[in-house]
Amino acid sequence: MIAYRGPMLIAEPELRWPIVLLAAAITTLLAILTAGLYYVAMTRPDVKSSVEPRLEGALQAGEPEFEELRRHIAIEGLVGTEKLHPFDTLAVAMTATVRNNTGRNISGLELRGAIVDRTNSNVRERTVLVIPRQQKVLESGEAINTRILLESIDKESDRAHLVMEVTAIRVDKS
Repeated sequence: MIAYRGPMLIAEPELRWPIVLLAAAITTLLAILTAGLYYVAMTRPDVKSSVEPRLEGALQAGEPEFEELRRHIAIEGLVGTEKLHPFDTLAVAMTATVRNNTGRNISGLELRGAIVDRTNSNVRERTVLVIPRQQKVLESGEAINTRILLESIDKESDRAHLVMEVTAIRVDKS
């Protein structure tokens, strides 16, 4: 038979408080690190444009043949879709249909997408290679759907309208 000895006091382990203090210190350091990263992300300098590699061997603005061909490339149905990102910035996806009415096959096409304010100053712009990246060639009379993503836009910025334009063309010799 076991004899009753009365209520026992359970002593708190000696190691409990140092562990609690260590956990509090680590949590505080993580909070400070997170706040520091947020501060750096909010105060970093904005990059106004993003430019991909230029289209080699293409006709550029200012060349007479470029201006003639550019008039026959139709950009239709330009639409911008905004999406809010972390740190209160916007991303705008510009989509349009580009139609080749030049009578020639296009083997290289470079487009510039931009958001401009009421004074026609760029808020954000980006230049992309559409052809040959999306497909090898855009035949005469053919159309292609294009998308240009503009990121890190201040949500308080003056965004008056969207611009999508041809900046370089390379046509097949025929």
